Amino acid sequence: MRGRAAANPTLAHYDAHAAHYADLLADHDSGAARQRFLTMVGGAAPAILDLGCGAGRDLAGFRDAGARATGAEGSAALAAIAAGHSGAAVHVLDLLSPGVVPWEEAVFDGIWAHHLFFHLPGPALPFVLARLHGWLRPGGVFYACDPTGDGMEGVAPDGRYLAFRRPQSWKAAVRAAGFRLIEEWRRPEGQPRHRQDWLVTLWRAVV
Repeated sequence: MRGRAAANPTLAHYDAHAAHYADLLADHDSGAARQRFLTMVGGAAPAILDLGCGAGRDLAGFRDAGARATGAEGSAALAAIAAGHSGAAVHVLDLLSPGVVPWEEAVFDGIWAHHLFFHLPGPALPFVLARLHGWLRPGGVFYACDPTGDGMEGVAPDGRYLAFRRPQSWKAAVRAAGFRLIEEWRRPEGQPRHRQDWLVTLWRAVV
């Protein structure tokens, strides 16, 4: 645990404050976005990977919608909460550390990454996005929702890594990894544009 925390202070932060974040985000409304994602994935009982699943709110939502949902979370403390909350298999996984993952290549119909990529450094994006592309079946769907900004990134006072990417920079990185943009929209929905700081992008994995 100490070695993992030293390598990734963001995960150490979430380990230390897991109960706080589980309570804070429990009623965050992502149900409409989940439904749009599942509609795009299609099929009966699709295999979904909830990447950075946190305390398991969306993981439970996917299970309730009939998906075969698997969770992956870098914080061991949050992963334990997610497994108990959702009843799904949840694996502890640091995306920045290369190594064997507990699933095969091309096994998922969809990958859901809600509020994950703004914790990853820009130079790591090609490696991480290539991993995701390999885990998806051809034509699989990838969802991401993260804050946008002027391109600033770095370590915050609380120890978390935060990246506020320009939308065009984010989309260029995902396209370069072999994805085609399907749809995008801003969150929070229903707010004036100047208050919609979060960007949702839906992608299709192409061969």
